[in-house]
Amino acid sequence: MKPVSYKRILAYLIDIFIVICIATILTIFIPVSEEYTNQMNELNAVLEDYSSGDISETEYLEKFNDISYIVNKESVQVSIVSVVLSTIYFVVLAYYMNGQTFGKKIMKIQVVSANSKKLTMNNYLIRSLIVDSILMNAISIIAILFLEKSSYLKVYDVTSTIFGAIYVVIFAMILFRQDGRGLHDLLANTKVISLNDKKVLNEETIKEEKKETKKEVIKDAEIIEK
Repeated sequence: MKPVSYKRILAYLIDIFIVICIATILTIFIPVSEEYTNQMNELNAVLEDYSSGDISETEYLEKFNDISYIVNKESVQVSIVSVVLSTIYFVVLAYYMNGQTFGKKIMKIQVVSANSKKLTMNNYLIRSLIVDSILMNAISIIAILFLEKSSYLKVYDVTSTIFGAIYVVIFAMILFRQDGRGLHDLLANTKVISLNDKKVLNEETIKEEKKETKKEVIKDAEIIEK
């Protein structure tokens, strides 16, 4: 595994932990409905029945889908807060921190442009829509708000399958591509670098510039002597 690859994974885990902690603090003030509590209790009962063999897998899946639909519908406010918070953290904060989140800062890595152009907030938004699950969660929220249960479950299954495959592709690309760029990096025209490598590159660039300047000075001196 390339050094930057494991740093990216660790940075992402740190960021997710931070986002979850903040989301938990913010959503603790959102009142929990009685229906939500009842359905969660029902879900626990269904899990116990399935574990003990009292119901079949088919019965379990049917009940699980019914309960999860109601639970997600009752907790849609929490989902909205999570999407907004993820957008602020991975897009707005990253933009103003010059390509870093707190996780990336700790791991000393940075998101930069792949073509040396200044990154805009749109670049961060494009990559975060995919890799930070913002788009998938937004689709789920829209589906739970405007679709019936059967349609919602179909949309949820399709999006989960598609994004699951996308995440596998992204992980493989980060590990095995020479430049370590994932699908989200290609779409957003970004790449992730180690600040240690950046420092080395800057030092090498300065050395090269000094060599070129020295050559020009010597050349000018030879011309003057002639």
